[in-house]
Amino acid sequence: MDDVDPAELADMLRDWTSDPVVVGVDDAAHLPGPWRSIVTATAPAERRETAVALWNAGFLRLVPRFAAVLRDRLVDVVPYRTADGPALVYVVRADDGHHVPWVGYDPRTFEQPQFWAAFPEPLQEFLRDVHAGFVSGERTGFGPARPEQMLTLAEMADYPDGIPGWDEDSDISSTRLLRISSDGGLLFYCLSPDLPTGEVALVYEGDVDPRDLGTELDELMTQRLQR
Repeated sequence: MDDVDPAELADMLRDWTSDPVVVGVDDAAHLPGPWRSIVTATAPAERRETAVALWNAGFLRLVPRFAAVLRDRLVDVVPYRTADGPALVYVVRADDGHHVPWVGYDPRTFEQPQFWAAFPEPLQEFLRDVHAGFVSGERTGFGPARPEQMLTLAEMADYPDGIPGWDEDSDISSTRLLRISSDGGLLFYCLSPDLPTGEVALVYEGDVDPRDLGTELDELMTQRLQR
């Protein structure tokens, strides 16, 4: 496994937060209990193994390709203190050999989002108990966003009562499509109480395309390694 340059990693993290600071042993008490052994671990392999062991099996089964990424391409896991609170930064080797970070937020910051019953149980458990948001590239990209940043499309467009004209072209109201992730651009991944549990709506420029959540989330997360 290749080593992680702390300065390189700090530069990448500035997309999320200002002045990210690696958590040392003296600050470990501020972390969730299960994270503290990651701070005291002396080798990347031990940090990787400890962090991935926290992930619930149901979520790993939901995204099997990304689970393989964690097994085969995870370089290191580093606890950080950020403006948003403690986070674990997972450094992954991309297709071109460069490092790509995912930020996994403290589960103690979890706030139940809208339409919680529309979330399949493995995703509920992951957000509630493992990471209250696991993103890369930007704050809602390439993984489940922080629940507090999961907004309906209507809220994102500043039309909380519904985007004008939306209902003429879509069977699902813009007030009932909750963005849980994105591709870093204009493709939004939305859950809705109007879809069967286990389905996600891919929304691009007003087009709503229901798909299998696990398949699409797995594809989205692994796409990040090609960028």
